[in-house]
Amino acid sequence: MLHKSGLFLLSGAIAYGLVGCNSIQQVSESCDSLRDQVVELTEKDRASRGFALVKIYEPTEVSKSSSELKCSGKASWSDGDETGITYRSYTDREGERMIEYEVAE
Repeated sequence: MLHKSGLFLLSGAIAYGLVGCNSIQQVSESCDSLRDQVVELTEKDRASRGFALVKIYEPTEVSKSSSELKCSGKASWSDGDETGITYRSYTDREGERMIEYEVAE
């Protein structure tokens, strides 16, 4: 299945989402609030991929700084599959907030 292999950028061939935010807001973000945003972004790509992320269980903070929050958890997909997942929110070099996730078997 496509979602089982590697990195996804949510607005292209692989999974990035762009949302307006500054680094002060990013610092107050949690893995719980970020997981809901990742799920929402994958839902927007459901038609093109044929599946979406349903929920991220056991969200765990991996690292946090003023420009990045990195988390991990267990992903449940609309096709019934379950995988590991890492996801992050970070500020890119242009100051825009990006959301990214990577699927782990």
